[in-house]
Amino acid sequence: MRRTIVIAVFVLTSASIALGQSPRARWDRKSIEQVIKQLDHERIQAQIESDVAVLERIYAADFIGVGPSGAVRTKPQVISDFTSGELKFLSITTDEVQVRIYGNTAVETGRSTMNGQDKGKAVPRDNRFTRVWVKQQGHWRLVLNHYSPLIMQQ
Repeated sequence: MRRTIVIAVFVLTSASIALGQSPRARWDRKSIEQVIKQLDHERIQAQIESDVAVLERIYAADFIGVGPSGAVRTKPQVISDFTSGELKFLSITTDEVQVRIYGNTAVETGRSTMNGQDKGKAVPRDNRFTRVWVKQQGHWRLVLNHYSPLIMQQ
């Protein structure tokens, strides 16, 4: 009988602790998702406006970008391409955006429609993207951005 009571108390205590943490965990996830989406919106606007100060703040020092053509760029290369005008966007829109949180890491996926030029050539318009964000020194930074061209089925 005593063993049954101890087990029941343990189960009820564990359940109440888990339930007590669940709403906060959901709130934290929603809050982080909003922060990531806002930062990505700022990044997109900075790309359209070639605002390298914002890009410097958002990109991590060891940022790697893989474009739709497979070209790989580091943070200094991306900043240089925007500064020189070799990389220029007229518009960028995203949809189907999802953010998943793993501790201090967030993975953002979605669909992107871009209108721009990269070294004189049109940037592939329709893409899927994966972005990896990491919280570094209290700030979310973009460490990886990968695009894959979206091939429309006919």
